[in-house]
Amino acid sequence: MKKTFIAISLMFTAIAAGAQTMYDGLTFSQNNYYGTARSIGMGNAMTAVGGDLGSIGINPAGSAVNNFSQFTISPNVTISSMNASWSAYPVNGTDTYTNEINRKLSRFTMPNIGVTINSKTGRRSGLVGVTYGFVINTTNNFAGQMMTGGRNDKTSYQSSIAVDADGFDIDFLNGFLDADGKSIDDWSNAYHHADDRGLYAPWNVIANAQAGAIANYGEPDDPDYYYRYIAATEGFNNTGERDQYGNYIYDIFMGGPLDQSYGRKVTGSKNDALLNVGFNFNNRFFLGLNMGITYLGYNYDEYFKEAAVDPSDFQIDYEDATTYFTDYRSRYSYTADGAGVYGKIGFLALPAEGLRIGAAIQTPTVMYIDETWRQSVDVHYQTSSYDGEATSPEGNFSYRLRTPYRLNAGLAYTFMGMGILSADYEMTDYSTMKFSQSQGDWEDSFSDVNKDIKQGMGISHSVRIGAEVKPTPEFAIRAGYNFTTIPEYTGHETLHDNINAFSVGVGYSSKGSFFADLAARMTAFSDEFISPYADYLSDYASPLILNKRERYGITATLGWRF
Repeated sequence: MKKTFIAISLMFTAIAAGAQTMYDGLTFSQNNYYGTARSIGMGNAMTAVGGDLGSIGINPAGSAVNNFSQFTISPNVTISSMNASWSAYPVNGTDTYTNEINRKLSRFTMPNIGVTINSKTGRRSGLVGVTYGFVINTTNNFAGQMMTGGRNDKTSYQSSIAVDADGFDIDFLNGFLDADGKSIDDWSNAYHHADDRGLYAPWNVIANAQAGAIANYGEPDDPDYYYRYIAATEGFNNTGERDQYGNYIYDIFMGGPLDQSYGRKVTGSKNDALLNVGFNFNNRFFLGLNMGITYLGYNYDEYFKEAAVDPSDFQIDYEDATTYFTDYRSRYSYTADGAGVYGKIGFLALPAEGLRIGAAIQTPTVMYIDETWRQSVDVHYQTSSYDGEATSPEGNFSYRLRTPYRLNAGLAYTFMGMGILSADYEMTDYSTMKFSQSQGDWEDSFSDVNKDIKQGMGISHSVRIGAEVKPTPEFAIRAGYNFTTIPEYTGHETLHDNINAFSVGVGYSSKGSFFADLAARMTAFSDEFISPYADYLSDYASPLILNKRERYGITATLGWRF
């Protein structure tokens, strides 16, 4: 099967300019509120409820509702469950997925810890109380692990890398030539510098060339010999014809079937540290302000493996020896650490008996993000002396991300102290996200990805519903539901269509200062589609992975009033 050398989106991406996409902005900007067990149990429909430390990140005015001080701590266990299946030869709309594999990942976290101090002014009307608070609430958990694989005799990961490498001098990739054609001995040169055309080689291409997973092929006298590549999984035949540049034309084909597998593991979280002040006017109107400090840690590891079903299908001839390809692995590791500051203002009012209304607006967060990444490759043959491996240097890059503003509003109704129903609506406009260099103007080298954000992102709508019933003054039963839409994309680029979350909880409040709550939540994400490598043939697509994702969490809160 002849290769079709088509342009692919990541080809010749300049490492020095980073590789941010609108999906990175979405990942780092999304909120999936955690908080206390009470707020989670009620579906975080807390805009018009207040009185709980988990609600302060949603509506800052909630801290002023209670006429007492309190301290809470909330440990949590989160379990990610992913079911991934494989389609070796996807055909859009009629894909058949097989080999479904379930992977679970558990993490212990502390999604809430905080304290509020209530101070009474001594007045009977007007400003009757001021509350000061410091609270840390988790706003997203990135935990997830998946893997799947299958048999493929049409395409190869290494073949896609060979296509990406087309046009780069093999001596430049191996660190024997610089961009001016000068002889050097620096294996890391290509990772940091452009070639003689001013183009940067993708790090995966460099590592594969240095490990020997891709190599030049054909007649050494061909003008393009040192700039074209074949993978260890491929063979070639000389057709005897020449192209307009004097190169022989070759048929390139897969040697035989491969067993392929892909895996990914993500850990980390996003948290908000809140400095809060709330004002109580006549016990009927509450106003709150937050200065929020967002900080995140994100860790991403993925691998791709392929192994010959029968190594004899993959014969490789050298001048004085013959060997056979057996197996291959590529691994990519990435971390991101970020921090930023935002402001939020909200109110909560009691206009009529039992009725509560609330609303809040949050400014965009300007986050400073530091990234690091590393690529490694190892390839094996039946003759171990031909085995190769390569690991890139650690890359690093820093930039700014401006996250979206958020608007939320809520209604709640209490029933004679025996229960409460609440509903929230939250709007987030992801088209307002922007990337920029760490220093400089927002309209700089990120203009292309910022244009993608404007065209590809939109408004997300979130509806949260919660209920709490108190059969006795000491005990409470809770339930909640969330529905969140995410800007939609077409074809296999869909990340999320919507998110559904269901929660239940119970609570105990002593006649003294102690109280305790317990909540369980199940979050169902829309299906995710993953292409582990780019298409490079005109008549066959690369494999496609269907990943079905759910997340479970149990949160307990211990609290004291004083």
